[in-house]
Amino acid sequence: MNNRFARALNRLARKPVNAWRSLPVRLILIFFASYIVITACTVALFWFFPPRGNPENMTVVRILGYPMIAVVFAGCYLAVRRLFYPLEDIRQGTRRIGEGQLDYRIPVRRQDELGRLSERINRMADQVKGMLDGQRQLLLAMSHELRTPLTRARLALEFIHDKDVRSHLEYDLSSMERMITELLEGERLNTQGGRMSRSRVNLNKLMAEVLRGDFPNDRHRVSLSVPPATAQLSVNAARLRMLVRNLVENALRYNPRDGMPVELSLRMDEGAAVIRVQDHGPGIEPEHLERVTGAFYRADPSRGAGTGRHGLGLYLCRLIAEAHGGEVEVASPPGSGACITARIPGEPPN
Repeated sequence: MNNRFARALNRLARKPVNAWRSLPVRLILIFFASYIVITACTVALFWFFPPRGNPENMTVVRILGYPMIAVVFAGCYLAVRRLFYPLEDIRQGTRRIGEGQLDYRIPVRRQDELGRLSERINRMADQVKGMLDGQRQLLLAMSHELRTPLTRARLALEFIHDKDVRSHLEYDLSSMERMITELLEGERLNTQGGRMSRSRVNLNKLMAEVLRGDFPNDRHRVSLSVPPATAQLSVNAARLRMLVRNLVENALRYNPRDGMPVELSLRMDEGAAVIRVQDHGPGIEPEHLERVTGAFYRADPSRGAGTGRHGLGLYLCRLIAEAHGGEVEVASPPGSGACITARIPGEPPN
Protein backbone atom coordinates (compact mmCIF):
# COMPACT_ATOMS: atom_id res chain seq x y z
CA MET A 1 0.00 0.00 0.00
CA ASN A 2 2.82 2.40 0.88
CA ASN A 3 4.62 1.53 -2.35
CA ARG A 4 1.52 2.32 -4.41
CA PHE A 5 1.09 5.65 -2.62
CA ALA A 6 4.76 6.49 -3.22
CA ARG A 7 4.49 5.64 -6.92
CA ALA A 8 1.38 7.82 -7.22
CA LEU A 9 3.19 10.75 -5.58
CA ASN A 10 6.16 10.29 -7.92
CA ARG A 11 3.88 10.38 -10.96
CA LEU A 12 2.23 13.57 -9.71
CA ALA A 13 5.56 15.19 -8.92
CA ARG A 14 7.15 14.23 -12.22
CA LYS A 15 7.33 17.28 -14.49
CA PRO A 16 6.39 16.45 -18.09
CA VAL A 17 8.66 17.68 -20.85
CA ASN A 18 7.19 20.70 -22.67
CA ALA A 19 3.97 20.38 -20.69
CA TRP A 20 2.76 23.78 -21.87
CA ARG A 21 2.67 22.42 -25.45
CA SER A 22 0.22 19.65 -24.64
CA LEU A 23 -3.32 19.89 -25.97
CA PRO A 24 -5.09 19.77 -22.55
CA VAL A 25 -2.98 22.63 -21.21
CA ARG A 26 -3.57 24.73 -24.31
CA LEU A 27 -7.31 24.13 -24.16
CA ILE A 28 -7.39 25.12 -20.49
CA LEU A 29 -5.43 28.28 -21.26
CA ILE A 30 -7.79 29.22 -24.10
CA PHE A 31 -10.92 28.83 -21.99
CA PHE A 32 -9.31 30.47 -18.96
CA ALA A 33 -8.20 33.44 -21.09
CA SER A 34 -11.72 33.72 -22.52
CA TYR A 35 -13.20 33.70 -19.02
CA ILE A 36 -10.73 36.39 -17.85
CA VAL A 37 -11.46 38.62 -20.86
CA ILE A 38 -15.24 38.33 -20.47
CA THR A 39 -15.03 38.98 -16.72
CA ALA A 40 -12.70 41.96 -17.11
CA CYS A 41 -14.82 43.52 -19.85
CA THR A 42 -18.00 43.01 -17.83
CA VAL A 43 -16.47 44.64 -14.75
CA ALA A 44 -15.22 47.55 -16.87
CA LEU A 45 -18.66 48.09 -18.41
CA PHE A 46 -20.38 48.11 -15.03
CA TRP A 47 -17.64 50.42 -13.69
CA PHE A 48 -18.01 53.02 -16.41
CA PHE A 49 -21.77 52.60 -16.85
CA PRO A 50 -23.26 51.77 -13.42
CA PRO A 51 -26.86 50.66 -13.99
CA ARG A 52 -28.14 51.71 -10.53
CA GLY A 53 -30.58 54.53 -10.88
CA ASN A 54 -29.83 54.93 -14.58
CA PRO A 55 -31.71 52.56 -16.90
CA GLU A 56 -29.95 54.05 -19.91
CA ASN A 57 -26.62 52.72 -18.65
CA MET A 58 -28.09 49.21 -18.57
CA THR A 59 -29.06 49.58 -22.22
CA VAL A 60 -25.52 50.69 -23.06
CA VAL A 61 -24.11 47.69 -21.16
CA ARG A 62 -26.31 45.34 -23.21
CA ILE A 63 -25.41 47.03 -26.50
CA LEU A 64 -21.67 46.79 -25.78
CA GLY A 65 -21.66 43.54 -23.80
CA TYR A 66 -23.37 41.16 -26.20
CA PRO A 67 -21.09 41.91 -29.19
CA MET A 68 -18.09 41.70 -26.85
CA ILE A 69 -19.14 38.22 -25.72
CA ALA A 70 -19.72 37.19 -29.34
CA VAL A 71 -16.24 38.41 -30.33
CA VAL A 72 -14.65 36.52 -27.43
CA PHE A 73 -16.45 33.29 -28.34
CA ALA A 74 -15.49 33.73 -32.00
CA GLY A 75 -11.86 34.16 -30.98
CA CYS A 76 -12.11 31.11 -28.76
CA TYR A 77 -13.55 29.08 -31.65
CA LEU A 78 -10.77 30.19 -34.03
CA ALA A 79 -8.11 29.39 -31.43
CA VAL A 80 -9.50 25.89 -30.83
CA ARG A 81 -9.83 25.29 -34.55
CA ARG A 82 -6.23 26.33 -35.13
CA LEU A 83 -5.21 24.06 -32.27
CA PHE A 84 -6.75 21.03 -33.99
CA TYR A 85 -5.76 22.04 -37.52
CA PRO A 86 -3.14 19.23 -37.75
CA LEU A 87 -6.02 16.74 -37.68
CA GLU A 88 -6.77 17.70 -41.30
CA ASP A 89 -3.15 16.96 -42.24
CA ILE A 90 -3.41 13.61 -40.48
CA ARG A 91 -6.68 12.81 -42.26
CA GLN A 92 -5.27 13.59 -45.69
CA GLY A 93 -2.02 11.81 -44.90
CA THR A 94 -3.65 8.58 -43.73
CA ARG A 95 -5.91 8.62 -46.80
CA ARG A 96 -2.99 9.02 -49.20
CA ILE A 97 -0.81 6.47 -47.41
CA GLY A 98 -3.77 4.08 -47.29
CA GLU A 99 -4.16 4.47 -51.06
CA GLY A 100 -0.60 3.28 -51.54
CA GLN A 101 1.33 6.57 -51.69
CA LEU A 102 3.94 5.34 -49.24
CA ASP A 103 6.35 8.16 -50.15
CA TYR A 104 3.97 10.78 -48.75
CA ARG A 105 4.71 12.09 -45.26
CA ILE A 106 2.43 14.06 -42.95
CA PRO A 107 3.87 17.51 -42.15
CA VAL A 108 4.75 17.84 -38.47
CA ARG A 109 3.69 21.37 -37.49
CA ARG A 110 3.93 21.14 -33.69
CA GLN A 111 5.51 19.09 -30.93
CA ASP A 112 2.32 18.19 -29.08
CA GLU A 113 0.16 15.06 -29.08
CA LEU A 114 -0.94 15.61 -32.68
CA GLY A 115 2.63 16.27 -33.78
CA ARG A 116 3.83 13.07 -32.14
CA LEU A 117 0.94 11.18 -33.75
CA SER A 118 2.02 12.51 -37.16
CA GLU A 119 5.60 11.40 -36.49
CA ARG A 120 4.44 7.90 -35.52
CA ILE A 121 2.31 7.57 -38.66
CA ASN A 122 5.29 8.69 -40.76
CA ARG A 123 7.51 6.12 -39.05
CA MET A 124 4.89 3.46 -39.67
CA ALA A 125 4.80 4.42 -43.37
CA ASP A 126 8.62 4.18 -43.47
CA GLN A 127 8.51 0.71 -41.95
CA VAL A 128 5.75 -0.50 -44.29
CA LYS A 129 7.60 0.92 -47.31
CA GLY A 130 10.80 -0.75 -46.16
CA MET A 131 9.07 -4.12 -45.76
CA LEU A 132 7.41 -3.83 -49.18
CA ASP A 133 10.68 -2.82 -50.84
CA GLY A 134 12.41 -5.77 -49.21
CA GLN A 135 9.63 -8.08 -50.36
CA ARG A 136 9.89 -6.76 -53.93
CA GLN A 137 13.65 -7.15 -53.97
CA LEU A 138 13.31 -10.73 -52.72
CA LEU A 139 10.62 -11.46 -55.31
CA LEU A 140 12.73 -10.01 -58.12
CA ALA A 141 15.82 -11.90 -56.99
CA MET A 142 13.92 -15.20 -56.77
CA SER A 143 12.31 -14.62 -60.16
CA HIS A 144 15.67 -14.00 -61.78
CA GLU A 145 17.27 -16.97 -60.05
CA LEU A 146 14.46 -19.29 -61.18
CA ARG A 147 15.17 -18.59 -64.83
CA THR A 148 18.42 -20.59 -64.74
CA PRO A 149 16.94 -23.92 -63.53
CA LEU A 150 14.01 -23.46 -65.92
CA THR A 151 16.43 -23.10 -68.83
CA ARG A 152 18.23 -26.26 -67.72
CA ALA A 153 14.90 -28.09 -67.45
CA ARG A 154 14.01 -27.07 -71.01
CA LEU A 155 17.33 -28.43 -72.23
CA ALA A 156 16.72 -31.67 -70.35
CA LEU A 157 13.36 -32.04 -72.14
CA GLU A 158 15.21 -32.71 -75.37
CA PHE A 159 16.37 -36.05 -73.95
CA ILE A 160 12.84 -37.22 -73.06
CA HIS A 161 11.35 -39.41 -75.79
CA ASP A 162 7.92 -40.04 -74.26
CA LYS A 163 5.68 -37.51 -76.03
CA ASP A 164 2.99 -37.44 -73.31
CA VAL A 165 5.48 -36.83 -70.52
CA ARG A 166 7.29 -34.28 -72.63
CA SER A 167 4.12 -32.34 -73.49
CA HIS A 168 3.03 -32.21 -69.85
CA LEU A 169 6.44 -31.00 -68.73
CA GLU A 170 6.52 -28.37 -71.50
CA TYR A 171 3.12 -27.09 -70.38
CA ASP A 172 4.23 -26.84 -66.74
CA LEU A 173 7.50 -25.12 -67.66
CA SER A 174 5.69 -22.65 -69.93
CA SER A 175 3.27 -21.84 -67.13
CA MET A 176 6.14 -21.25 -64.69
CA GLU A 177 8.02 -19.06 -67.19
CA ARG A 178 4.94 -16.98 -67.83
CA MET A 179 4.28 -16.55 -64.11
CA ILE A 180 7.86 -15.37 -63.60
CA THR A 181 7.53 -12.97 -66.53
CA GLU A 182 4.32 -11.54 -65.12
CA LEU A 183 5.83 -11.22 -61.64
CA LEU A 184 8.75 -9.26 -63.05
CA GLU A 185 6.47 -7.12 -65.16
CA GLY A 186 4.24 -6.36 -62.18
CA GLU A 187 7.20 -5.22 -60.11
CA ARG A 188 8.47 -3.05 -62.97
CA LEU A 189 5.08 -1.39 -63.22
CA ASN A 190 4.99 -0.85 -59.45
CA THR A 191 8.38 0.85 -59.48
CA GLN A 192 8.26 2.67 -62.83
CA GLY A 193 4.64 3.87 -62.85
CA GLY A 194 4.05 6.67 -65.32
CA ARG A 195 7.72 6.86 -66.42
CA MET A 196 7.28 4.22 -69.14
CA SER A 197 7.83 5.16 -72.75
CA ARG A 198 4.92 6.02 -75.04
CA SER A 199 4.42 6.18 -78.78
CA ARG A 200 1.59 6.80 -81.21
CA VAL A 201 -0.16 3.44 -81.73
CA ASN A 202 -2.92 2.31 -84.08
CA LEU A 203 -5.26 0.63 -81.59
CA ASN A 204 -7.45 -1.01 -84.26
CA LYS A 205 -4.41 -2.78 -85.71
CA LEU A 206 -3.00 -3.66 -82.27
CA MET A 207 -6.16 -5.43 -81.12
CA ALA A 208 -6.48 -7.34 -84.38
CA GLU A 209 -2.84 -8.43 -84.12
CA VAL A 210 -3.36 -9.66 -80.54
CA LEU A 211 -6.26 -11.88 -81.60
CA ARG A 212 -4.45 -13.13 -84.69
CA GLY A 213 -1.10 -13.75 -83.01
CA ASP A 214 -2.02 -14.89 -79.47
CA PHE A 215 -5.32 -16.70 -80.07
CA PRO A 216 -5.05 -18.35 -83.49
CA ASN A 217 -7.04 -21.41 -82.39
CA ASP A 218 -9.72 -19.43 -80.54
CA ARG A 219 -10.18 -16.60 -83.02
CA HIS A 220 -13.70 -17.81 -83.82
CA ARG A 221 -14.63 -17.52 -80.12
CA VAL A 222 -14.00 -13.76 -79.98
CA SER A 223 -15.95 -11.02 -81.76
CA LEU A 224 -14.02 -7.78 -82.28
CA SER A 225 -15.67 -4.38 -82.60
CA VAL A 226 -13.55 -1.30 -83.36
CA PRO A 227 -14.40 2.24 -84.51
CA PRO A 228 -14.75 2.79 -88.28
CA ALA A 229 -12.09 5.47 -88.15
CA THR A 230 -8.59 4.48 -87.11
CA ALA A 231 -8.13 5.01 -83.36
CA GLN A 232 -4.66 6.26 -82.52
CA LEU A 233 -3.37 6.99 -79.04
CA SER A 234 -0.08 7.71 -77.28
CA VAL A 235 0.47 4.54 -75.20
CA ASN A 236 3.05 1.90 -74.41
CA ALA A 237 2.32 -0.65 -77.13
CA ALA A 238 3.89 -3.67 -75.39
CA ARG A 239 2.03 -3.06 -72.13
CA LEU A 240 -1.28 -2.39 -73.89
CA ARG A 241 -0.85 -5.58 -75.93
CA MET A 242 -0.38 -7.49 -72.67
CA LEU A 243 -3.50 -5.86 -71.20
CA VAL A 244 -5.67 -6.89 -74.17
CA ARG A 245 -4.21 -10.41 -74.21
CA ASN A 246 -4.84 -10.93 -70.50
CA LEU A 247 -8.40 -9.61 -70.70
CA VAL A 248 -9.27 -11.86 -73.65
CA GLU A 249 -7.54 -14.87 -72.10
CA ASN A 250 -9.42 -14.38 -68.84
CA ALA A 251 -12.74 -14.12 -70.69
CA LEU A 252 -12.08 -17.21 -72.83
CA ARG A 253 -11.22 -19.22 -69.74
CA TYR A 254 -14.71 -18.80 -68.30
CA ASN A 255 -16.76 -18.44 -71.48
CA PRO A 256 -18.57 -21.66 -72.59
CA ARG A 257 -16.88 -23.17 -75.64
CA ASP A 258 -20.21 -23.80 -77.34
CA GLY A 259 -21.80 -20.53 -76.23
CA MET A 260 -21.82 -16.99 -77.55
CA PRO A 261 -18.39 -15.55 -78.44
CA VAL A 262 -16.51 -13.22 -76.13
CA GLU A 263 -17.23 -9.59 -77.04
CA LEU A 264 -14.11 -7.44 -77.39
CA SER A 265 -14.79 -3.81 -78.26
CA LEU A 266 -12.87 -0.56 -78.54
CA ARG A 267 -14.22 2.98 -78.52
CA MET A 268 -12.75 6.43 -78.03
CA ASP A 269 -14.12 8.70 -75.30
CA GLU A 270 -12.73 12.19 -74.72
CA GLY A 271 -9.18 11.35 -75.73
CA ALA A 272 -9.14 7.99 -73.95
CA ALA A 273 -9.43 4.44 -75.24
CA VAL A 274 -12.15 2.35 -73.62
CA ILE A 275 -11.48 -1.39 -74.03
CA ARG A 276 -14.39 -3.59 -73.01
CA VAL A 277 -14.42 -7.39 -72.73
CA GLN A 278 -17.69 -9.22 -72.05
CA ASP A 279 -17.92 -12.96 -71.51
CA HIS A 280 -20.99 -15.14 -71.06
CA GLY A 281 -19.76 -17.39 -68.30
CA PRO A 282 -20.91 -17.86 -64.70
CA GLY A 283 -19.91 -14.31 -63.71
CA ILE A 284 -18.30 -13.09 -60.51
CA GLU A 285 -19.92 -13.03 -57.10
CA PRO A 286 -20.51 -9.50 -55.74
CA GLU A 287 -18.16 -10.01 -52.78
CA HIS A 288 -15.27 -10.72 -55.19
CA LEU A 289 -15.73 -7.80 -57.63
CA GLU A 290 -13.46 -5.35 -55.82
CA ARG A 291 -10.73 -7.92 -55.21
CA VAL A 292 -10.34 -9.79 -58.50
CA THR A 293 -7.73 -7.28 -59.73
CA GLY A 294 -5.47 -7.96 -56.74
CA ALA A 295 -2.26 -9.96 -56.99
CA PHE A 296 -2.73 -13.75 -56.71
CA TYR A 297 -6.41 -13.33 -55.92
CA ARG A 298 -8.65 -16.14 -57.06
CA ALA A 299 -12.42 -15.99 -56.77
CA ASP A 300 -12.41 -19.78 -56.91
CA PRO A 301 -10.32 -21.09 -53.97
CA SER A 302 -9.45 -24.28 -55.84
CA ARG A 303 -6.29 -24.42 -57.91
CA GLY A 304 -7.44 -26.74 -60.63
CA ALA A 305 -6.38 -26.13 -64.19
CA GLY A 306 -9.94 -25.47 -65.24
CA THR A 307 -10.49 -22.53 -62.92
CA GLY A 308 -7.67 -20.27 -63.99
CA ARG A 309 -3.96 -19.81 -63.53
CA HIS A 310 -2.08 -18.00 -60.78
CA GLY A 311 -4.17 -14.84 -60.41
CA LEU A 312 -1.84 -12.27 -62.00
CA GLY A 313 -3.65 -11.54 -65.28
CA LEU A 314 -6.19 -8.98 -64.09
CA TYR A 315 -3.69 -7.64 -61.57
CA LEU A 316 -1.33 -6.76 -64.43
CA CYS A 317 -4.23 -5.24 -66.37
CA ARG A 318 -4.95 -2.92 -63.46
CA LEU A 319 -1.28 -1.94 -63.09
CA ILE A 320 -0.96 -1.24 -66.83
CA ALA A 321 -4.11 0.89 -66.84
CA GLU A 322 -3.00 2.83 -63.76
CA ALA A 323 0.48 3.36 -65.23
CA HIS A 324 -1.25 5.04 -68.18
CA GLY A 325 -3.32 7.14 -65.77
CA GLY A 326 -6.47 5.05 -66.28
CA GLU A 327 -8.42 2.41 -64.42
CA VAL A 328 -10.03 -1.02 -64.71
CA GLU A 329 -13.66 -1.59 -63.76
CA VAL A 330 -15.18 -5.02 -63.16
CA ALA A 331 -18.93 -5.60 -63.37
CA SER A 332 -20.95 -8.80 -63.28
CA PRO A 333 -24.74 -8.37 -63.48
CA PRO A 334 -26.59 -11.55 -62.46
CA GLY A 335 -26.90 -13.94 -65.38
CA SER A 336 -24.80 -11.81 -67.76
CA GLY A 337 -21.27 -13.08 -67.21
CA ALA A 338 -18.41 -10.73 -66.38
CA CYS A 339 -17.69 -7.40 -68.05
CA ILE A 340 -14.25 -5.82 -67.62
CA THR A 341 -13.62 -2.30 -68.88
CA ALA A 342 -10.20 -0.67 -69.11
CA ARG A 343 -9.97 3.07 -69.67
CA ILE A 344 -6.61 4.21 -71.06
CA PRO A 345 -6.05 8.00 -71.35
CA GLY A 346 -3.81 9.26 -74.12
CA GLU A 347 -1.90 11.71 -71.94
CA PRO A 348 0.62 10.66 -69.28
CA PRO A 349 -0.58 10.99 -65.66
CA ASN A 350 0.66 13.97 -63.68
